Amino acid sequence: MIEENTLQVLTLAMLSSKGIKVARLAGNRDFSEKNIKEKKKSLKKCGMLSAAIIISAKKALDEGLEVVDFETGKAITYENADKYVVLVDANHRFKAYLELRKSDDEYEGDFYVMYPLQKNISIAEMLAEINVATDPWKSSDYGKGAAMVIKEKLPLLEAINELTAKGYSLDSTVKWLTFSNKVTKSVLANAMNGQISETLRKENGIERGRRLIAAAKKSFAEDFLKSRNLPDWIISKADDFEGSKAEFEEQMSDFLGNIDRERATDIEKTKGTRGRDSKETIINRKLNALWNKKAA
Repeated sequence: MIEENTLQVLTLAMLSSKGIKVARLAGNRDFSEKNIKEKKKSLKKCGMLSAAIIISAKKALDEGLEVVDFETGKAITYENADKYVVLVDANHRFKAYLELRKSDDEYEGDFYVMYPLQKNISIAEMLAEINVATDPWKSSDYGKGAAMVIKEKLPLLEAINELTAKGYSLDSTVKWLTFSNKVTKSVLANAMNGQISETLRKENGIERGRRLIAAAKKSFAEDFLKSRNLPDWIISKADDFEGSKAEFEEQMSDFLGNIDRERATDIEKTKGTRGRDSKETIINRKLNALWNKKAA
């Protein structure tokens, strides 16, 4: 095993010479082909400008995290943990590096890593600082990061990750599932550090959100549901509704599932008017007209 010298920059060649392989944390953010392509260009032009952060696989396992071989995806256990280091950051850079080494005969760059300067910080805290403060994630990554380190079963977090994995924005996802905007990036980042908000423990709106999405998909293309425009409008109608929550869900589901495709397409293609009404205002006006017509 390589000695954990926090002031030493290591290369992949040095690790390989000691029989050490690279692993990653299972559940870390998904790879983006666009990001990998950009990293390839950067590596070919400038090489690595800063070392990636690694930790021992045993440390990750001790903290209850799932570790997998970076290339094969095979789970790492205590039996072979001493043969691995785990990338905490720079997963896209390493993926780009591997692809360059395989496909570009002229690329001879090495990959540089180092252990964190602060030894006493937990991996969860490290992830939060690196991926939230230092090198911000996109909003859909926050839920995956939280799920990776939280051991408590949180159905709402699972549902959030299901939708964001399909391309729903975090904002729209939370509104579909909670009828509020209380689960933010900050809430999820705090959860990674063990500060779990009670908002994340609420489950009462999950199935309602799923049913409304299912109804809306009968009329609208799913891409339209992935932004906040439709759930924002639905929430405004719920706030004004005078009946029970069950009655509202029934009426709204019926409404969403029975908009003819021509009208739905018109709503989906709405554009704002410069200097006048915003896209959201026009969408709301069109939906209100259909809603009021149905209620009449």
